[in-house]
Amino acid sequence: MRKLSTILILLALAGALRAQDAVTTLAGQPQVSGAANGSGTNALFGDPAAIVVDAGGNYFIADSRNHAIRKVTTNGVVTTFAGQLGVSGIASATGTNALFNTPSGLAFDGGGNLFVSDTGNNAIRNITSAGAVTTFAGVAGDGGFLDGAIGSALFSSPLGLAVSTNGTVFVADSGNHCIRKIAGGAVSTFAGSPQVWGSADGTGTNAQFNAPCGLALDANGNLFVSDANNDTIREITTNGLVTTFAGAAGQDGTANGDLLTARFRSPASLAFDPKGNLFVADSFNQTVREISTNGIVSTVCGAAGISGAADGTNGGARFFNPYGLVVAADGSLVVADAYNELVRVVLVPFKLSVQISGAARVTTLSWNAVLGKNYQVQFQANLSAAWTILGVDVTATNLNMSVTDTAPSGQRYFRVVRLN
Repeated sequence: MRKLSTILILLALAGALRAQDAVTTLAGQPQVSGAANGSGTNALFGDPAAIVVDAGGNYFIADSRNHAIRKVTTNGVVTTFAGQLGVSGIASATGTNALFNTPSGLAFDGGGNLFVSDTGNNAIRNITSAGAVTTFAGVAGDGGFLDGAIGSALFSSPLGLAVSTNGTVFVADSGNHCIRKIAGGAVSTFAGSPQVWGSADGTGTNAQFNAPCGLALDANGNLFVSDANNDTIREITTNGLVTTFAGAAGQDGTANGDLLTARFRSPASLAFDPKGNLFVADSFNQTVREISTNGIVSTVCGAAGISGAADGTNGGARFFNPYGLVVAADGSLVVADAYNELVRVVLVPFKLSVQISGAARVTTLSWNAVLGKNYQVQFQANLSAAWTILGVDVTATNLNMSVTDTAPSGQRYFRVVRLN
């Protein structure tokens, strides 16, 4: 039976409108914590935090209360990549012989090395593609603030990570209320006043943060920060200028709208899609939000202030402290739903646009797609008429799909239906 779970109705002369979301569970059991490997609901997590994806499409999760890095395949098979499930420590070794303490942040570099914010150890760890774990920066087990050589620098509860194309590692040094930069074998303060919390915009150490959490780099190298205790999203340019990008410091809430009107509540991880839209794990609002390239904030899925573990479509899904986010290669969004102990897959509402050209009024419909999903374009002459299929069903082979109506006749209403 066809699933009309993502429907968008569009008048041919109108602009782009939104469809609805769909959320499913990839791995884990709702609100059941544990440390089991396995497939799908046979696997168990302990407050999964950050999530990233490698070049092969596999997901890696900072399984914080299990003190381990877990690997999840695209079909939901969960294994332990590094660390010992349920055992905390600071050992550098290979695979499950290594030890972590409440890892919370992850980021890959261009060479496939995985960086870990080992939050409870106040250190940044590195895992090679073969699983060899070392301490990259900081003094494991020794928290504080100190810039300098990577072996002697100090961090305090580091969280989010981001790695630039040149290999520079940025750290949301949450306990120190600043953003640190690791490059050339040294740690420096990129932005924020170390150990001083606040909300001031400014350049470099003249700016202030309050428990920064998630980090994401845009295509131009600007760094975006979820400033959790300020309930805002901040932007840092490549020269260190900090501004408030979305939300208002000290004003939490659930409002959608433009960048100044929108409100957040303890935002966590951030992730950009290929088109430059920014997704936010709005953790205490129990929602996933999107900041579009035209500066509009909307709720992708979940219900503000209502926790739960239900999968569903058209706004029916529920979350419980969503924390980690990553945009998968197929165009879907994958969420580490921390307090639900789940890894969820979100089919993000797609935007449908229309272009009319020539005297014959040839109409081209375009939309963002998820690879492998089947779509059907339909039209009707008026709102009371039956829907007619335009052409044949199409399977998404790339992230941008389009269908052309070469023989329009008068006014037409269009919709695109995702069939699976």
